[in-house]
Amino acid sequence: MRLRVVLAVALLFTTGSLARAQITSATISGTIKDETGGVLPGVDVVIRNLDTGLTRSVVTDSNGYFTVPGLAPGKYEARGSLQGFATGVQSGIVLEVAQQAGFNLTLKVGTTSETITVTGESPIVDIRTSGLSAIVLEKAIEELPLNGRNYINLATLQPGIINFTEKSGTAPATRGMQLNINGMGGRSNSFLIDGANMKGYAGIATVTAADSTLGVETIREFRVVTNSFSADYGRAMGGVINIATKSGSNELHGSGFEFFRNSKMDARNFFDVGDAPPFTRHQYGATAGGPLRRNKIFFFGGYERLQEDLGQTVIAAVPTAAARVGNINPAVQPYLDLYPLPNGRDLGSGIGQYSYPFTRVTRENFLQGRLDVELTAKDSLFVRHTYDGAHQVLPTASGVIATTSFPQFFTTNTSGNQFFTVEEKRTFSQRLLNSARFSTSVLTFEQRPANTLAQPLAFFPSAPFMGTIQIGGLSQVGNDNIAPSTQNITYWTWSDDLTYTMGKHLLKTGALVEHAYANKLTTVNSRGNYTFANFTQFLAGTPSRFQGVAPGAVLTRERSNTLFGFYVQDDYRVTSKLTLNLGARYEFFTVPADKNGFDAYLPDVVTSPATVPGGPFVNPSLHDLAPRVGFAWDVTGDGRTAVRGGSGLYYDTDGPYNSSLGIAIITPPFAPAVNIAGAGIPFPTPVFPTATAGGALTVRTLDYHIKQPKGWTYNVNVQHELAAGWAFTAGYAGSRGYQLVSSIEANPVVPVVQADGTLFFPANAPRRNPAWGSIDYRTSNGRSEYNSLQTSLMKRFSHGYQVQLSYTLSKTMDNADAQLGMDVLTASIYPPNPYDPDGEWAVAAFDARHVFSANATWELPAFRNNPVLGGWQVNAIVS
Repeated sequence: MRLRVVLAVALLFTTGSLARAQITSATISGTIKDETGGVLPGVDVVIRNLDTGLTRSVVTDSNGYFTVPGLAPGKYEARGSLQGFATGVQSGIVLEVAQQAGFNLTLKVGTTSETITVTGESPIVDIRTSGLSAIVLEKAIEELPLNGRNYINLATLQPGIINFTEKSGTAPATRGMQLNINGMGGRSNSFLIDGANMKGYAGIATVTAADSTLGVETIREFRVVTNSFSADYGRAMGGVINIATKSGSNELHGSGFEFFRNSKMDARNFFDVGDAPPFTRHQYGATAGGPLRRNKIFFFGGYERLQEDLGQTVIAAVPTAAARVGNINPAVQPYLDLYPLPNGRDLGSGIGQYSYPFTRVTRENFLQGRLDVELTAKDSLFVRHTYDGAHQVLPTASGVIATTSFPQFFTTNTSGNQFFTVEEKRTFSQRLLNSARFSTSVLTFEQRPANTLAQPLAFFPSAPFMGTIQIGGLSQVGNDNIAPSTQNITYWTWSDDLTYTMGKHLLKTGALVEHAYANKLTTVNSRGNYTFANFTQFLAGTPSRFQGVAPGAVLTRERSNTLFGFYVQDDYRVTSKLTLNLGARYEFFTVPADKNGFDAYLPDVVTSPATVPGGPFVNPSLHDLAPRVGFAWDVTGDGRTAVRGGSGLYYDTDGPYNSSLGIAIITPPFAPAVNIAGAGIPFPTPVFPTATAGGALTVRTLDYHIKQPKGWTYNVNVQHELAAGWAFTAGYAGSRGYQLVSSIEANPVVPVVQADGTLFFPANAPRRNPAWGSIDYRTSNGRSEYNSLQTSLMKRFSHGYQVQLSYTLSKTMDNADAQLGMDVLTASIYPPNPYDPDGEWAVAAFDARHVFSANATWELPAFRNNPVLGGWQVNAIVS
């Protein structure tokens, strides 16, 4: 377990009220009684938002019970009035995103003109739902120390969540946070902003070219749902990050901020030459929100800019001057000149160390605007648009000396993410509420190589500049061999949710239609990649291998498909102490197809001599019915102790789709990969052979009958209020993953059965399908298992401080790499025996047996009441 301690001092700036997407709204319910404990039917209940003045009215039923769904998270008061009783008011109610809160109100005999106000806190124990979730409030988002101010990092402070960083990268498919939630893969999560899809490529948290997510000051709060979530959540089998943005209120609020860092206090890196490289980082912005028309129209807007110049020392291995003496092939000389002479220590064998400074330049702009309108007493509307664009210039270097290039070569990354949502909500009656939403999410990313060469030095005329040269023991020369590349995804989503209160039942049903369009360009080795076994071979111009893509290859794919989702959910209050959460969701998608017909697949990896146009697979989603069931038991009836449990079936709707998109780009006949090894390879102008002359082609393909990844999750836990504002939770949470996408070598050499029955794979034996070389096969034979003890202790903010402690004891097993790079077009890591997938059953790569985290906020008492000097805090995160 790694330990990281961060301390910060911060100044509190702003507050705000927020949005009302059906999936991000809150529900409040309770029972109204008289002083003897008898229930009171027919009580007029008015719930008022203290920030905006907006109200909702209901009447208690024959059991004195009421339910008000569709409320925006924020501060509320509840007012109950009935003839013959004094009006009762409960203040201090704070509703959170996607919360089901309950409270009871007691009316005393009197007249309605009398008012009795009770001030209390919102319930801290969940007595209504069975799913595991945690809320990250505005105070934590704005005040806890965040390196880079990426608020999604705060999700890892909750039990059952691991941020697995070992497989992050620079390609679009590997950028961003990969959160493993309750044993599921890091690409199996859903990210929502005001109920709209904001998921990045292949299920990763959306980031920009700067590897960041700005907009901390525009986020009200977010809920992390980790296990047994209700049927109104779909698309994923891992977890849900449900984000709610700020909106304006009747008060005018604003904030301004600047975070500045530089290298003045930085220590020199061991590899730095001279002083530490210069570093400056400015992150600044402002927000404003308030009323355009009191109680009717509200606005909120925010802007943030990141401006960073990070000096780096890049280390490379180059040939010494002595090694360059000898017979040199004239064709090699221009490429030899690309290697600078060593300026560091001698590494031996004619190799020296070369270091050079490089300034990584990052610029990012974030802008968000939101408008909330109360159209009538029954209709409300909100519109929000978010833009986050970034540009970064960085060296062609991975941190591994063998793949580090030189100052002449660098890479530029550019991204632009936009999220637009409009939602209309109508209250037909005190029992019937409808929410209709349209959203568009546009994610763009471009990675483009650049260099300062006077001559292109391209290996063949159609290439704009040279590819890469790899020499044993030396760093590579040339730009990144996967650039240029682009990844553009657009989601258009229509959804409608209907909520109906019927006696003891809170019924919800809804539908979703989401059309996705992806445009992808990948140019792996399209400019050619030469490999030389050693420097002597390089000087002679005799490479040992050439990798490339045949001329005329089509490297762009344009695909679209549509997801359909339907659900029904019944939160049934069986008794005043017991609630059942029952639901089911059905989701299916259309088979993705290339706009221009550039699809091909291998029908049978054992017998097929060639790929067949079309595909890429039969539809695995048509039977994806997902039931959910759970309970919440208020043990003592006072809302202080709850036993909760639940289970559900979930499907990963993105798995096969994202895998097929990347695979199609390097599948013959549209983009045949060329891989030639041996003697006689010309340099620097290759000869592209036919498949026969160059040997069997390699291929990457999907199982034509691939199945939909699915997972069961289940939990049982106890939650208890220890004292006012303090709550402790402990419980078991587990999951099982089935039909997980995995990668195998589907065309191994023909094995030899040994005396003990084990298989031996001779190096030079013929392959199972002689028409092909290696077949990188994506199939659905993976499975996983997760068991955990999860505990948390929380102190809600009051008396100037808040505390949260989380501990998880868990074990994750699988037989497939749950972090499979669905679109990484480099070599895969295959199981040694493709005939025995269960032989890979072992502790998962992202398994973390013990995970502890803590965070705290303490408002310093010094100058606490001084409007100018006050507001100082100490905030800490330990994990």
